[in-house]
Amino acid sequence: MKKLGLCTLMTCLALNSVQAEEQIYELELETDSNWTSIEIRDDATFVNAPPGQSVNVTAKDGLKAYTISPKKIHLRSRTRGEVNMNLFVKSQNNVLGLSICKGSPNSYTFIKSQQAKQKNDVKQKDYCETAALVLQLF
Repeated sequence: MKKLGLCTLMTCLALNSVQAEEQIYELELETDSNWTSIEIRDDATFVNAPPGQSVNVTAKDGLKAYTISPKKIHLRSRTRGEVNMNLFVKSQNNVLGLSICKGSPNSYTFIKSQQAKQKNDVKQKDYCETAALVLQLF
């Protein structure tokens, strides 16, 4: 019985050491939509900027509001002017599952990492698109 418990404990410790370590990745968001939201669909989370870096938001015509939670970012701009934002995500995966939403049919929203870019530019109003963003190549 003790050997079985010891084997189980050692197996659990071995599995925990195999799991990937969480890393922080910087992403860039750009949109010209009157509202945009980005939602994470997996175990990653949006986080504060690491020491020495900052989150920046630039809006050509100003922002009405923006909300950042661990799983979702929502931006509402005053007009359809361009909005740029850099943000940070913590993940142990190399690919980030997202839902990218935008308000205006003639607008676009894209989010990119150092490795890839995902864009929602479908000509529909209040349209959401699922995407997989590569954070780091193997």
